[in-house]
Amino acid sequence: MMTRQEKALWAAVIILAAGVLFMGSLIVVRGLKPAGVAHEPEEEHGGRKAVASFNGQIITEDEWVEELKRTHGHDMLLQMLNQKAVAAEAKALQIRVTPEEIVERLKADAAGYESEEAYFQSMFAQLGLSPADVRAEAAYQLTLEKIAIANIHIRDEDVDRYLEQHQEEFEPKKQYELAWIKLKSRKAANEALDRLEQGEDFGELAEELSLDEYTRLQGGKLGWIEEDDPFVPAELLRTAKELQAGDIAGPIQLESDGYAVMQVIDIKETEKYSSAAIRDGIRKQLALNEAVPLTQLEAQLRDKYGATILAETAPGLEAK
Repeated sequence: MMTRQEKALWAAVIILAAGVLFMGSLIVVRGLKPAGVAHEPEEEHGGRKAVASFNGQIITEDEWVEELKRTHGHDMLLQMLNQKAVAAEAKALQIRVTPEEIVERLKADAAGYESEEAYFQSMFAQLGLSPADVRAEAAYQLTLEKIAIANIHIRDEDVDRYLEQHQEEFEPKKQYELAWIKLKSRKAANEALDRLEQGEDFGELAEELSLDEYTRLQGGKLGWIEEDDPFVPAELLRTAKELQAGDIAGPIQLESDGYAVMQVIDIKETEKYSSAAIRDGIRKQLALNEAVPLTQLEAQLRDKYGATILAETAPGLEAK
């Protein structure tokens, strides 16, 4: 099973694939018209109003819609058909996703972020997805998973065997809220520690000194990290296990390159799930392992319900 951090990253990948229309991608704008016609009647622009102007030229609504159709039309049509096919199959199988299941999925997807609100903010900043969009995508994925495993039976013995072999996955784990300053040399790390001892703010010093571009502008914050997170340098986690909330440590030599000064902002323990919840999770994961891949299932459902893309979309793209 994946760690919570891996689940969060995987959820972002799923949302990215489904939400391609919302991404900030390069759009080549064609057919700009002189600004001198910007105040002519709307029918002069194909019956559509101007939606933008740049350097004396306008873009009409028709041009805007045509460009969106050209660049993202196929993917959006395919997703619309997937939604309809999955909804039809869920109705036929009397499958329903409860609000509680959506809450639990979002809780798992937000693991590794400072809060669920921070997760939503990240999804909006990266993908343009509102909280409502993210919830809708979670509901869709849960429905698709239920359809995939509807006719797959996992024996109790299989659940018992998995639980016995992977018991450590279900033990409560420590989580550390960490911040760091990545530096080139031990000397630079010691100089940073001296400045911190003199009362300088850790976040401000990280913004000034850290070589890690991803976290530097966030005051060096790495967020909440599980004690065995594979995406964080092991040296940081080994050091964090010896510290208390509020401690600052360094220099920490990194295996990759350079040194680090680290702050443990806070420490907490992950939630301990009930035996029933753990077994349900194992049963579902084992069933998904036996099921057809979800993208393949979407294609099968489109075929089952006769879904077809009739309009021309981007050149060379066919419904899959």
